[in-house]
Amino acid sequence: MKQGADDAWFYTRGGERIGPVSLSELRIKAGEGALHPRLDMAWTQGMDEWKPAGDIDGLFERKTVVEEVAAAPATPDPYQPPAHQEAAALLAQDGNWPGARRRTFYLMTLVFPFVWNFCCAALGGFFAERAGPELIGVLMVVAMILPVILSIYVGVQRLANTGMSRWWYLGNLVPILNFWVGYRMFVCPAGYAYHKKLDTIGVVLAVIYWLLIALWLLAMIAIVAVFFGLAGNPEIRQQFNDALQEALKQQPAAP
Repeated sequence: MKQGADDAWFYTRGGERIGPVSLSELRIKAGEGALHPRLDMAWTQGMDEWKPAGDIDGLFERKTVVEEVAAAPATPDPYQPPAHQEAAALLAQDGNWPGARRRTFYLMTLVFPFVWNFCCAALGGFFAERAGPELIGVLMVVAMILPVILSIYVGVQRLANTGMSRWWYLGNLVPILNFWVGYRMFVCPAGYAYHKKLDTIGVVLAVIYWLLIALWLLAMIAIVAVFFGLAGNPEIRQQFNDALQEALKQQPAAP
């Protein structure tokens, strides 16, 4: 593919997509050290997929290696990885993506709330005896809000670790879309938005995640079916109407 100086280029920096910029501007950033040749990706129209910035021709200066031929056989060089590794392998080796990793996300969203609630229940009586009602009220509010704040913060950082924009966290508020966002947060390794590769742990977690989602959906369908089945029963409807009329009779009359 021919790459012109006036092409509109996009690149990543710290998990965020930036652009468009020209190829000359991209060269300046590479020269200033603002681009990592392996961790940062680049793309322009006509390319099939994002590539590591170091694989873009003419973006980084390449040193010419002069090979000297010796008369005697040269000793074998130490092992060097192939020059054209896939982006997935390069990203997996470095692991320097920003944000929270899977284990941190699991720890703060699954383990921490359980431990926090246990400690609050165990120490609640101790503080109730020594603090006044105003202080207890403040402590209760903090105890309820702190796990929620930490969960939101770690969730936002988790999306950045997968290579997604932090704004995608709002997708948790949208039905159906929240399943996809949750999948990225619970399953995907660092940089997944770019290299599209699941590691072994990710494959196992993906199977568990979608099985749990399927079981949850089946449970919701069963509950709805039972509800509508009971609602269609004449005896149940009559009992509901009797209870409603009894509640209305107990309401105080208007003056």
